[in-house]
Amino acid sequence: MSLDRIEPWMLIGLALCVLLVIVTARKTVKAVTKARQVRRMGGNTVRTLITTAVIGGGQWLILANSADWRVTAAALSVPAFVTSALIVRALTVTTTEHAHTAGGKR
Repeated sequence: MSLDRIEPWMLIGLALCVLLVIVTARKTVKAVTKARQVRRMGGNTVRTLITTAVIGGGQWLILANSADWRVTAAALSVPAFVTSALIVRALTVTTTEHAHTAGGKR
């Protein structure tokens, strides 16, 4: 192949094709990352639903079979306490992320 046959528009077309491949690859990586996050969230949702069913079932058994008010109070307050502690921990910001600028400096 002779270099004399290469026209400027061919080089521009080649550069645009390379750019298109790079952009597509970056978008694919972002889509895969988001899909992993969604899958992880789905697993958390299933675990949350199962845990809710276990706690609710335990509370139902205790409330249906107990006449003592102290047992009833404990059956209702302990899961509420654990849940509130988990919600507070989940909503509390404990780390600070710093944005990186060009050149690796902060």
